[in-house]
Amino acid sequence: MVRGDSIRQLWDDLALPELTQTLKLAIGPAKIILAFLLVLLVCGGGVILDFLTRSVTVLPAQTAALVVPEDSIFRKPDELAVYLENPSMMREYIRVYREHSEGRGVFSTLWNFTAARFNDAATHLFKLGSSNFFANLANAGYNFWLCVRALGWAVIYHPFYSLIYFTYAGLLFCFFGGAICRCAALEFARLERPGVGEALQFAREQWRPLLTAPLIPLGMLFCIGLVIYLVGLAGNIPWVGELLIGVLIGSGFLYLLGLAMAILLFAMLTGGWLLFPAVAYEKTTGLDAIGRAFSYVINQPLWMIFYAVAELILGTLFYLFIRLFVFLFLRLTYALLSLGFTGEHIEKLHRIWAKPTFFHLLQGPMKPANWSEKAASCLISFSLLFIVGLVTALVVSYFFSAITVLYALMRKKVDKVSITQVEVSLESYRGDSKG
Repeated sequence: MVRGDSIRQLWDDLALPELTQTLKLAIGPAKIILAFLLVLLVCGGGVILDFLTRSVTVLPAQTAALVVPEDSIFRKPDELAVYLENPSMMREYIRVYREHSEGRGVFSTLWNFTAARFNDAATHLFKLGSSNFFANLANAGYNFWLCVRALGWAVIYHPFYSLIYFTYAGLLFCFFGGAICRCAALEFARLERPGVGEALQFAREQWRPLLTAPLIPLGMLFCIGLVIYLVGLAGNIPWVGELLIGVLIGSGFLYLLGLAMAILLFAMLTGGWLLFPAVAYEKTTGLDAIGRAFSYVINQPLWMIFYAVAELILGTLFYLFIRLFVFLFLRLTYALLSLGFTGEHIEKLHRIWAKPTFFHLLQGPMKPANWSEKAASCLISFSLLFIVGLVTALVVSYFFSAITVLYALMRKKVDKVSITQVEVSLESYRGDSKG
């Protein structure tokens, strides 16, 4: 009897049925629509900024007439590729090609790079069951690390662009992320499926905690970092500067600031994902959401890791299945179309639509021969952009659904609160009683 209770308790702790519900939550129509709106607005803002700036130096189409150093680094496609391989050579790369480069936007550069790295990481995660477990895990982690470095490149070398764009994208992330988490929380806890309007209404009402929950720890990180930076500036003062730094380091003051930054950064990386679900479940303040999210990680770190890894594996399978499904119907459509083109006319299809591949659903076609082919190519490209946006929206929907389930399980583990308990308004209770 005791053994049976232990097995039942272990099964309840593993929460495998609850974790798999994330897949069902992610394909909810309201959440997909909200996620698609988020992707559309984030990408639309990036495209507009790229159109106005085009500040990224790229390899010119014709380099034969240029005096280019005999170094492979100068054959890289853009400054980001140079930065990732050898940051010290990036300024020289820009100096050589700046006047001859057509330029590219920061957003499009980041989008193309992170999409390729995301696909590669997902492939390696899918292969974890093979004999090269650690090699595949290391390769997946390396791809994510490259994405972090790419973001660092944007912030360091394109600071004004990054300030405008990431502020804009962050506000959208908070607003729509809170709305998606609310939908997931109500469906996971109460089997309710709120509409898009209700979810947006919740985000509008709770915009303060949704915004302050991530901004408070980020603001603290910024302030501590600014103090250390100002001390570094003061170090340039002759005689006084080095004495000041010696005193502050010798007394341990700067060490304490560095330790505080490390703790805050670790807390954000591990518990920051639970901030939006905390607001969605509890309708609480930003400070309370921070306290709940961080305390759950501190109290049950091993279960947090287990649930997160399980969600990551499910998410990888979810993404690869979606990718495979989309690839199959695009490839079937392309193949049947190509059968209809006779003889030399098959080149017309190639000029208006490049053959889709598994990891390149949207590829640039060959150069159109006339205006009608160019118009057809543009229409096909827009339809493919819509499909790619929908795939991205499904990934976004899964992410917010996963962290919502993760929050509910961690709350149950630490606070012993049932996953069915979610804060709702009085009107919702009246609606339930009427139903």
